[in-house]
Amino acid sequence: MTKKRQHYVPRAYLRPFCDAGGRLYVYRKDDPTKAIQQSPDGVGFHKYFYSQPLPDGGHDHDKLENFFSKYEAKWPEIVQKFRAKENVNDALGTIYAFIALQRARVPAARDACERLLAEAVIATLRQLGAAGKLPPPPKGCEDILDHVAVAIDPHQSIHAMVPSINGIGNLLGQVGIGVLHNKTDVPFLTSDNPVIWFDPSLPEDQMQPYAVRLDGPIVLMFPVAPDLMIYGHSTKRDQFACHGLCYGELSDVTTVEKMNRQICRFAYESVFASKPGFDKLVKEHADVSPVVWTETIPAPSGQYILFRSVWGERTRKPKWKPRDQ
Repeated sequence: MTKKRQHYVPRAYLRPFCDAGGRLYVYRKDDPTKAIQQSPDGVGFHKYFYSQPLPDGGHDHDKLENFFSKYEAKWPEIVQKFRAKENVNDALGTIYAFIALQRARVPAARDACERLLAEAVIATLRQLGAAGKLPPPPKGCEDILDHVAVAIDPHQSIHAMVPSINGIGNLLGQVGIGVLHNKTDVPFLTSDNPVIWFDPSLPEDQMQPYAVRLDGPIVLMFPVAPDLMIYGHSTKRDQFACHGLCYGELSDVTTVEKMNRQICRFAYESVFASKPGFDKLVKEHADVSPVVWTETIPAPSGQYILFRSVWGERTRKPKWKPRDQ
């Protein structure tokens, strides 16, 4: 059967964060003052989010979903091994793939891609206008290009997942990862954008999301459960190359709270918790999310579009309407 609800945050990933009743506490950044209890089935999805157009018409709704499911099905067993501190080095390929997919497939990444493509369209329109290759704007609307809303076919951001995954693979090669067991009473949170990396040498007020130098210090975080965190650091690369994934214990509440702060900052629309009481923390970081910043620079043969991830306000993107609708 066609999968109408296509989860960008897998249910298999969210289940370890559920309470005893099988529900999550969901904090939406648009309304962080209250937590809504939901099952994993009811969050982290969009309708037909991975649907792809077919050459002869119609859409394939299932191919990508079925591909993702192969990795999702392996995740619960891996989590059990994390909890038992078992050797998982024979599953590192699956672990890396799961992490990479959870960065590339989420709205935070796909929206950024579509906004970048929209900026490229607008830059081209401006270039054509400056060259006199567009019809003159209507009288009184000389600044019409400043108000153009460009919708991008979401299929384009599906294509962009491949280079995104390759880039994440390169970054993962720069860090050594392990699993931290949280021994405090403060649980790890997670979000709809759970893969986090940043430059730890910068103060928090100067740090930007996903802005690192591959030859510089890098911290990677990926919450696995309220008591488990995949944690990577560039200084552990050589150790990881020799021994593979190792385990550690975390007993410092301040460190857990610092990690949760980053999880809330990197969340795009929603933060997920295993218990209530995090509304204040989510609210502190509700006004910004990782978004893409662009700047167009003229060049002799066209233009360059510079871009990077920054903290900013999420804005609603123009809705794409296929030509057959």
